[in-house]
Amino acid sequence: MFQSPARSIGKRGLSRQGRARTAGLALAALVLLGACGGGSGGSEPAPPPPPAGTGGGSDTPAGTDGCSVEVSGGPYERTWPDMEWESRSPESQGLCPDGIDAAMDYAFRAGNDTGAVLLVRNGYIVAERYSEDREAADLATSWSVAKSLASALVGAALDDGLILNLDQRVSEFVPAWRDTDKSAITLEHLMTLRTALDTVDGTDLYDAQDQLQFSLDRELVGEPGERHYDYSNADVMIAGEVIRSATGMPAGAYLDQRIGATIGFSGDWWADGAGHAMTYCCLDATPRGFARFGLLFARGGEWNGTTVLSGDWMEQSTGPASEGRYRFYWWSAGSGGIGAFGLHGQIVAVYPEADLVVTRFSRYTKQGDGRSVREGDNYHGTAEPEDFDNADFLELALDSLQGD
Repeated sequence: MFQSPARSIGKRGLSRQGRARTAGLALAALVLLGACGGGSGGSEPAPPPPPAGTGGGSDTPAGTDGCSVEVSGGPYERTWPDMEWESRSPESQGLCPDGIDAAMDYAFRAGNDTGAVLLVRNGYIVAERYSEDREAADLATSWSVAKSLASALVGAALDDGLILNLDQRVSEFVPAWRDTDKSAITLEHLMTLRTALDTVDGTDLYDAQDQLQFSLDRELVGEPGERHYDYSNADVMIAGEVIRSATGMPAGAYLDQRIGATIGFSGDWWADGAGHAMTYCCLDATPRGFARFGLLFARGGEWNGTTVLSGDWMEQSTGPASEGRYRFYWWSAGSGGIGAFGLHGQIVAVYPEADLVVTRFSRYTKQGDGRSVREGDNYHGTAEPEDFDNADFLELALDSLQGD
């Protein structure tokens, strides 16, 4: 099932306590989307949740206008995490702990099944909470957050010269499309949701033995370059094959080598029954690991003196999201931020101006025989939160910002 997310983009300054607090973070991103679902009691994805609210309604939790402690106004020293993170108090990094507590309490309300919330500012962990049965070393799963990592890998392959440019045809990486009506589809079309291939039900994709073939076999419903939908898991599945073909290694291995080795990220990307990386979803890592990925984007693709992703790719891939459009597998998160969002409220929200990363992940249970292969009884166990809205949560987190 496909559901186009609602968009409501609010603008709000990030600097001082007196800034306007307009409701509305673009949370098209409740992502939703049936296509990337995750069952909480069976092998099929749950139906997609409704579009995210815009925040600011009568039932929206209120942030704090004042603060019970003195908050530093900066300037702040930025750091880089080594193998272990350093922690600092929120107030030392310009955030009011009252506001952070409000965001935490909201996320961990009974029935929300939140497993972890983590905030990073200036490279320090300033807030971190886990459910009673989870701790920092336990894995979370991404759902559609993984799409943004797949986007980064396409950029890395471009930077490495393994992909020449986005005008290349996908058929150069997928021989089965050569000499067919799909041969006109370019990488630009694939990354901007303009392949004109038919959409498919997310449950059908998630349950297919060979999800890549399922994605490739879709029929054209228009001319490549035309926009017929706003979201497609199957297109991102094909992007994973482009990464494999261009680099000679699966997406997970390229991620570990090309990005993870530099930033300290380690993940386990699930494959379908035919061995193809499920790049539209299903990357398992610790919440702290996902925060490292967010920090890389908060810092413009740089990591402690090393250019991991070029400025050109950063601008091209995240610029549309900052403008409120979903392209290159990033969403707008309002207030100049970008977001990687997944089903059941998985969040990696990045605010470069404030050097802030906000994450939230569900309690995750890896179901089945322990293999990261989507077949049989192997599936991702997360539950839909009962009382959680991405926009409300992020608004609370942003309301804690008081220093420059």
